[in-house]
Amino acid sequence: MPFPFARMLQGAALAALSLPAAAQTVADAADAPDASAEAFADEIVVTAQKRTQLVRDVPIAITGISGDLVERQNVTEFERLQRFTPGLLVQQQTDSSASFVVRGIEAGNAGAVSEPSISFFLNEVDTSRSRGLAKELFDLDRVEIARGPQGTLYGRGAMVGAIAVFTQRPRLADTEWSFESQFGNHDLVQLTGIANVPIRVDSFGARVAVRYRTRDGYVPDLLGGPAFNDDEMAAVRGSLRWQAGPAITADLIVDHQADNDGAVLTKAISLASPGGDTSPFSTGAQNRGEPAQRRRQTGVTFLVNAELAGGFAVQSITGWRQVTFEEFFDPDGTTYPFLEARNLSDDQEIVSQEVRLTYESGRRMRGVFGASYYLDRTGNQLEFLVNEQYLLAGFPRVTTPITQLPVAPGVVLPVTEGAGTDILTRNRRQSVSVYGNLSFDLAPRVILDAGMRGTFDDARVSQRNTAFTVDGVRAIALPNGFGNSLGQTFENEGSYNLFTPRVALTYRLTNSFNLYAGAARGLRAGFPQVSFAAPVAGQPQPIFSEVETESVDNVEVGAKGRILPELYAEATFFHLDYRNFQTLSLDFPPRTVNAGKARSRGLELALNGRPAEPLTLFASYTYLDTRYIDFRETIGGQVIDLAGNRFRLAPTHSFTIGGDARVPLRAGWSLFASSNYQWRSAYFFNNDNLPTERQPSFGVLEARLGVEGRDGRVMFELYGENLTDTEYLRDVGNAGKLFGVPTAIRANPRFWGLRILVRN
Repeated sequence: MPFPFARMLQGAALAALSLPAAAQTVADAADAPDASAEAFADEIVVTAQKRTQLVRDVPIAITGISGDLVERQNVTEFERLQRFTPGLLVQQQTDSSASFVVRGIEAGNAGAVSEPSISFFLNEVDTSRSRGLAKELFDLDRVEIARGPQGTLYGRGAMVGAIAVFTQRPRLADTEWSFESQFGNHDLVQLTGIANVPIRVDSFGARVAVRYRTRDGYVPDLLGGPAFNDDEMAAVRGSLRWQAGPAITADLIVDHQADNDGAVLTKAISLASPGGDTSPFSTGAQNRGEPAQRRRQTGVTFLVNAELAGGFAVQSITGWRQVTFEEFFDPDGTTYPFLEARNLSDDQEIVSQEVRLTYESGRRMRGVFGASYYLDRTGNQLEFLVNEQYLLAGFPRVTTPITQLPVAPGVVLPVTEGAGTDILTRNRRQSVSVYGNLSFDLAPRVILDAGMRGTFDDARVSQRNTAFTVDGVRAIALPNGFGNSLGQTFENEGSYNLFTPRVALTYRLTNSFNLYAGAARGLRAGFPQVSFAAPVAGQPQPIFSEVETESVDNVEVGAKGRILPELYAEATFFHLDYRNFQTLSLDFPPRTVNAGKARSRGLELALNGRPAEPLTLFASYTYLDTRYIDFRETIGGQVIDLAGNRFRLAPTHSFTIGGDARVPLRAGWSLFASSNYQWRSAYFFNNDNLPTERQPSFGVLEARLGVEGRDGRVMFELYGENLTDTEYLRDVGNAGKLFGVPTAIRANPRFWGLRILVRN
């Protein structure tokens, strides 16, 4: 049911106006000079502590990426942000399935029920579930990526980190417009238009940004169909800003994104399709259905900021988001009709309201206090089919199906072509939180930051499973599918109280270089579950269980700031103790279980320097040591001890080096060039650390070269991504592994293109 828009606006306005309001906030950061295109690494303004600060003054490991850098580097997706962020790994397989890993801990939040472990915010509204977190990155003010437990500051889901995206707001004094076109290999066409209009100068303005992209797939279909791994996306965002007076600003932001991608190839690596092979990097073939992928996400955000007397300020944040998703996928990754799956519907609706009161006196104490309400309604209807003619024949060892099965002398049973389960899951979670964070100057160069958030969740989960066959033939191996409730719906409820403290101590070694030490606890809320045993006497047998809350304790010591006038450096040592972690079982259907203890520790380094005025160089390095201490999984009824294994998607070493240069030419033009190289050591794709499911070390190079008018009104650029055409994988295993047919998803090959930008 859509959230009543008028009531949302009314509620936000009343909340803001009843608490008159305050200092410079997130919405104003776009207007701050430190967020400009020429800002140095430590000059980026961030709001991780809910007040504007320079990156070097925030006592947590945080990377601030300016919107100008996102535009110049042509960053359109989260996967490319990892080049600028130590300790972050992103594997964006599809628009709806992205793996985000911070300090070795993955955000496992694809389902309708499980809670996220990394929070994602768009203009301060939580959009953390995976179906809706991947968004097109365009017309941005900045991106903030905070590593380590951030539950105190960011709230639910920020157990190991948070990513916050802030879009550009209308400028009230100037009319601006820009148009960008891109053309590249695989028939890439991308068009972006931005317009900013002051409707009433200095008091009311509007901004609109649109983008459309289409690219053909890059994996040829063995059967002659459309190439796999194509891309089609359209996005639009409209913003209104009202300067109601010297002390009150209101922003209304409406955004919509539509993705209509074709099939992503998940290719079997242990069994070849007829006429094919098992290489993830050659032609592919798999069964197709419609729609391959279809996603719609729409959001409305209403922000009110007001300044009060005495250094106080208030901010109201109201959000509504809706995501719908459908897809067909082939879990076995071959043309054999063995497995088939459809997400018939995957939907989410979020309503949220937050009010903050900040205090910025300019004296010894600063602080923020707030309260929030979050309502999350999600649902997923999954249809999963197993062809018993292949299953009972012994697939994948035997690839010839059987149509009849002898069960006794002279007795044979027909075998179904599809034993299916229709699984409908619904989740309704209400979350209320209150929080506070104070900064206190203990001495002229010593600052104490401390805070606490209390979060109180009520969750209600319902499940309905219906077993069926596609041809009316009774199933033999799976008579009840993957749990059968005989079409009846059962509910389970749970309540979860979470308290997440943090404390940090900063020592200002100089005016531009700080040392800090901090500790924080992150919690990922538990949730109720419903599953089903085989029916007895025609009655369903529901099983009610609960996944317990997992926790991680983080201790880190860091240093950051300018060590020379034109050289910025960061160093962070961290240690994470991870307990009661939630993971998917390796049986089917997979369910979430609590699985023991683990630890992660490491070092993150970053450098950014300007050895000469036209040249900027940057580098980062991450050392990561992850281990499961107590971890047992049940596979096919057998308990396997995985203690001592490494986390998945957790390379021991990774680094990035790069640079930008700009040289003046004649007639007001300049030549610019940039390049970066990212390298990772080997890592595993799954917790069982199989050698066959391991990514060897690899590096990826990208570069761009172009010319620009002195006033920045015209730009021509040639760019290349993965210039050496390095072959590497995004993931291995996937759902097919549970049936003896592991599949692989390859990463992007070499992309190149031409960008043309014109603006007033």
